[in-house]
Amino acid sequence: MYKISPINSKEIARIVKGVHYGEASDIEYISIDTREKFNINTVYIAIKGKLYDGNDFINEAISKGCSLIISSVDIKSKIPYIKVENTIHALGSLSKYLSKNIRKIGITGSVGKTTVKEMIYLVLKEKYNASKTEKNENNEIGVPLTLLNSINNDICIVEMGMRGLNEIDYLSFLCEPEISVITNIGTAHLEKLKTIENIFKAKTEIIPNTKSIAIVPYDKRFLSYNYGEIKPIFIGKDVASKNIRYGNFGIEFDADCFGEIIKGFKLNTFNESYINNALIAICVGKIYLIPNYSILKAINSYACENMHGEIIKINGISVILDCYNASYESTKEALFSLKRYAEQNNKSPYLLIGDMLEIGEKTNEFHYRIGELAKDLCIKNIYATGNMTENTLDGFLGGTFFSDKREIAKEIIKDLNENDVILVKGSRKMKLEQIVEYMKEMQNV
Repeated sequence: MYKISPINSKEIARIVKGVHYGEASDIEYISIDTREKFNINTVYIAIKGKLYDGNDFINEAISKGCSLIISSVDIKSKIPYIKVENTIHALGSLSKYLSKNIRKIGITGSVGKTTVKEMIYLVLKEKYNASKTEKNENNEIGVPLTLLNSINNDICIVEMGMRGLNEIDYLSFLCEPEISVITNIGTAHLEKLKTIENIFKAKTEIIPNTKSIAIVPYDKRFLSYNYGEIKPIFIGKDVASKNIRYGNFGIEFDADCFGEIIKGFKLNTFNESYINNALIAICVGKIYLIPNYSILKAINSYACENMHGEIIKINGISVILDCYNASYESTKEALFSLKRYAEQNNKSPYLLIGDMLEIGEKTNEFHYRIGELAKDLCIKNIYATGNMTENTLDGFLGGTFFSDKREIAKEIIKDLNENDVILVKGSRKMKLEQIVEYMKEMQNV
């Protein structure tokens, strides 16, 4: 249920380009879920989704006392209704209109969107009444709901996901962000979009719908992009990390923001990809005139979730648990982080790897390249499981493959000691954390 300023139903019909039937009334609440308690001046929008058709619940909405229905079908009832071609588009149009006076930041990218969103939120709430996308509500239904939920806020951080071309264009059209963020362009969507060029095209659809600034990675694709009147800020150039070091509980670094050095940032992870996420949030903080001490406080308060690069000790072995998900790019970053951590802490580096999923036709090649990189970085050994990681062992020219997770755990406990560190990396469906749990059971046995 979303509370809005009173608006006449005839005006709603104009906004959603629908036909109004019945007497006009003022509306103060919006709902797409008949499980909610309705107020008398509520409009129910009958969303037709993949699993449920909201039109099937219209009678229930009427019985609960709603005042207006928006539907794509004719309604045999005395209750006023607005007929539209597409109720999802109607929801989008209404949310765009009602949130037009709210400042917005739009975020997309192959990986890191949610982390960046959360970090920006922590920074902005130091000064503003901010809201953000909740959970994974980053699609054609979730984005409008996020916008409706922001009406009473100063600023809203909107995460935008996609499955193909033209989707970010639509979502950013609804949002109209004054600042857009593209975290990166990676291989996460290759299975559906086939080429990196298509992924770049899909993600940059956000820029033409941006009002002021685009925060983007410092790489050749973005350097040659035509931004028109939008000002680009490059992460890695205009805002960059300095003096990266590994503390007892995570990564520490300083930030160079447009030539100004801010010292003392700390993240409770050993995955350096989180530094770029933090740099984006730091950049947004500077744009919105958040004091340096407040930005530092906000970033240092961010708690990386489980399996996002936390380090634990098992039988004396340092285990970097970074298996919440894995793309080709994030796995490369994690390997570089493993190498630097091992060097700074005088430990020997090892890798436990599972499949990297949803990377399309280049799956074999990318898994092989990870093995080559591990060899180049002098990783001592690879323990592999899954359907594709034998390619990784081929690239590594060695290592050991296991089909049984308990056997992997047993072998690692036998081979490694307090002088070693092992990175656990793989896609979510691989459930590599189960191997870590087996290792805990076996320690000191």
